[in-house]
Amino acid sequence: MKNIAADSSPDAAHRCSKRLRITFKGLVQGVGFRPFIYRCAKAHGLTGFVKNTGRGVLVEVEGDAIEAFLRQAITQTPPLSRIDGYRSRRIPERFSREFTIVASEGEGAGDVLVSADVALCDRCREELFSPGDRRHLYPFINCTDCGPRFTIIEDLPYDRPKTTMKRFEMCPLCREEYARPIDRRYHAQPISCHDCGPRLRLLAPGIDPADDPVTEAVAWLRSGRILAVKGLGGYHLACLAGSEEAVARLRRLKRRERKPFALMGTLEMIERTCVVSEAARILLVSPSAPIVLMKRRSSEGIAPDVAPGASRIGFMVPYTPLHLMLLNGVERPLVMTSANRSDDPIIYRDDTEELLDLADAVLTHDRPIRAFADDSVTMVDSGEPYPIRRSRGLVPLPLDLPLGSRRAILGLGAMLKTTFTILFQKRAIPSQYIGNSDSPGTLEAMRAMIEHYGKLFRFEPEVLAVDRHPDYPNRLLIDDFPGAEVVEIQHHRAHIGSLMAEAGLRGKMIGVAMDGTGYGDDGTIWGGEFFLGDPASLKRFGHLRYFDLPGGEQAIREPWRLALSLLVALNRGEASLAAFAGRFGDRGERVLEVIRKGVARIPTSSCGRLFDAVASLIGLGDTSDFDGDLPARLQEAAEKSARPGGYYPYKIGGGDTVVLDLFPLLDAILDDRHGVAERAFIFHATLARAIADMAQIARDRSGVGIVGLSGGVFQNLLLLSLTRSALEDEGFEVVVHRQVPANDGGVSLGQVFLAAAMLEKR
Repeated sequence: MKNIAADSSPDAAHRCSKRLRITFKGLVQGVGFRPFIYRCAKAHGLTGFVKNTGRGVLVEVEGDAIEAFLRQAITQTPPLSRIDGYRSRRIPERFSREFTIVASEGEGAGDVLVSADVALCDRCREELFSPGDRRHLYPFINCTDCGPRFTIIEDLPYDRPKTTMKRFEMCPLCREEYARPIDRRYHAQPISCHDCGPRLRLLAPGIDPADDPVTEAVAWLRSGRILAVKGLGGYHLACLAGSEEAVARLRRLKRRERKPFALMGTLEMIERTCVVSEAARILLVSPSAPIVLMKRRSSEGIAPDVAPGASRIGFMVPYTPLHLMLLNGVERPLVMTSANRSDDPIIYRDDTEELLDLADAVLTHDRPIRAFADDSVTMVDSGEPYPIRRSRGLVPLPLDLPLGSRRAILGLGAMLKTTFTILFQKRAIPSQYIGNSDSPGTLEAMRAMIEHYGKLFRFEPEVLAVDRHPDYPNRLLIDDFPGAEVVEIQHHRAHIGSLMAEAGLRGKMIGVAMDGTGYGDDGTIWGGEFFLGDPASLKRFGHLRYFDLPGGEQAIREPWRLALSLLVALNRGEASLAAFAGRFGDRGERVLEVIRKGVARIPTSSCGRLFDAVASLIGLGDTSDFDGDLPARLQEAAEKSARPGGYYPYKIGGGDTVVLDLFPLLDAILDDRHGVAERAFIFHATLARAIADMAQIARDRSGVGIVGLSGGVFQNLLLLSLTRSALEDEGFEVVVHRQVPANDGGVSLGQVFLAAAMLEKR
């Protein structure tokens, strides 16, 4: 282990002492660590004590078997715990008579980690459905191995009076379990039962509260109605996944036209509906229980509007006892989507009026949620997790970085898929997914969570790492920290920085950042970028050829404008231009005139916008309902192809800054007589090949053989796989994301990491 302190006592008698003081740091509170230490000490015949402190867990042990105790303590830890380091020293003997667990103390500054919320464990699940158990059908059953953690913690150290459970006084039986070190509910802070715990209520206009809220809620769901359900980190909107009417109505209420809904089902239901690999199964039933995106096996029992046209759907298992009871009652898969309007934070306060605007009834309870946390989302790539959203079940677990900072750094993230990250020393703690910060509600939620993290981790930022875009709304938070130094980090460098941070890289890397939008050093919109360097000096050595973004944001919502702009740039001829523009009537003619005049246009190198344009050009859609809508359709089409061989043409040129020109590809794809699916696949294959050629140029210049792939475009698993194969065939080591998303949800980690590197160099 690390951080083993030398014996600092000057007294020789102390060196011979049979008493040792140990401070354990890491994830050691709220995970059964103290009762584990108690059992270890008892097994080795030691006396002393263990207690939580603001700096970790403090242990004093006395006796003849201290070394054996310490070996067991650091090698056989509870499954949810994690020791990041410990310090030990000999102290004078106190001749204590027994080993005890004593009350916590609250000093300290940020050395303690907070456990993420943990899905229902197998033993609690068994008790939940055992008629003879006193917690039979108790919707809040938990133990030290499962249940709420982060979402109920108000302050540290982690004890019941500092959680939202403080309002529930334990009954004698729960208190006995809570105080018994050998019990699996020893110091399980959310411990409760039917007699002393939170109470469920079903609320709906014009009805009296139900005597059996779960049974009544099941009846509401079975009848095709929409139910708001209070989970660990916020409310869900639930309805029958197979009810076309309920799903269509839910889309109207959420104002969400096409973006897929998340589903909840038992493992058996999921395996009937999806192709579940072993890696996906492990993720589904893991303590974090994320939503896992998997390919469909069957659409039986799933309404088409759940995920229109998508070959992949996202499922999670019921991770709380309440969700499990609902699902067992309904006996069919449920839509289980966040209760919010699209891109706003998840609703977590008990605002019945707001919830009833989205649902027919509200299944709620009186245990407050202190910190909201939307569900985490992941895919499987090459048998490994590939995160899309890092939130409930994973936050606020830290990442240990290869370099750190003596000054506390706060990264404010991007505008979309907003997160923030705090960094002190070499420990980074990314926040949960918050929303899109162009929403006022998201900005206020972000401000509240930054304050909460500051309290939990005794964190006061001295440096703010922010995106270079001058108009990002989260830059408004700079005013909250008037004494902090502001460091601007370019968006795409932050993408590469996030990958370096999680992979533990301090040296040089070739970084490929492919996404939709980011403010570039030259004032244009970047999005297809190639970097070379180490964390302190990432230089842009190449990019995709610029093309015009006509009308700015409007072209993102209506990618046909991009397609038309590219047709003009390609000189496709008056007949082609008139035919394409004519599809959109007078608007098409007006946009074509604007493009020809060269007004209201913004140069961009965006790979995401290129995907939009190609999808529109080959007939897959003209408008985008959500971020990544048309690129997802292009991927779907390519995956259905027979995977023809060959590539479209492209050019690579330029001097110090290399330009990858894909205009020849666009000409070729328009002239190709293959079907849509085949053209979509060749487009993917060509882009992957071109990226590998750009990497070879970088290697020839620098000798660097490591390539990192980041940015939201690489959420496309087909492109990721083809690009990795092309690079590995050329002998490159390829690094991809495994802990934070490739999309903008990882940007805040990259910001603090690159800021730390810049400060270290300075």
